[in-house]
Amino acid sequence: MNKQIFNSKIIIMEKLLMTTFFTVSIWSSAQGIQKEYEVKPYMFYLSEYKSYYEMVYSQVESNPDLSLAEKLKRLNEEISKLKNKFRKVRKTEFESKSTELSVSHSCTKENSGGIKDCGYKYVSAPSPAFYTTKEWISVEGDNKGAVVSGDGSSAGLKMTIAGKGTNTGVLYAVYKYRPNYIEVTVKEDTDKLFDKVIQ
Repeated sequence: MNKQIFNSKIIIMEKLLMTTFFTVSIWSSAQGIQKEYEVKPYMFYLSEYKSYYEMVYSQVESNPDLSLAEKLKRLNEEISKLKNKFRKVRKTEFESKSTELSVSHSCTKENSGGIKDCGYKYVSAPSPAFYTTKEWISVEGDNKGAVVSGDGSSAGLKMTIAGKGTNTGVLYAVYKYRPNYIEVTVKEDTDKLFDKVIQ
């Protein structure tokens, strides 16, 4: 009887462990979902560029006509070419990404006298790496004034109404990666990637 109870407890524990593992796996997968406006992690490129490097290294190393100094020079030149290629690809990837966000605003007045000011409603960048400009915003419906913050991190739609009724509008703002963020991040990604490529 004790043995049966013991075995039952083991089965229950195994089921609990499997359930926990499954739940953690699902949670991890959900955390790892990449948003459409985000670039791929730099590690995504590791296998591709490591293959390039290993091919180049093999060709240079097996060349009997080159001295050690010449081999090192040639290898550094090829690595430099690979880095430049990655920088261009990575920069293009950042520049190709954007997302359009929106905010709705309305203003209702119950009587016909005077003007009611309902102020602004704002939509913010998905992260500090993104910005918008006045050229990238548009409004559908009533527009009593659209603004963009000085740093481009948010855009706002003002709404007022004169007389009885309701004014309603939607502001759309396109957000892109900031050029200075792209410049810094591409350099960092290149350094981190090639540290692993040449290991």
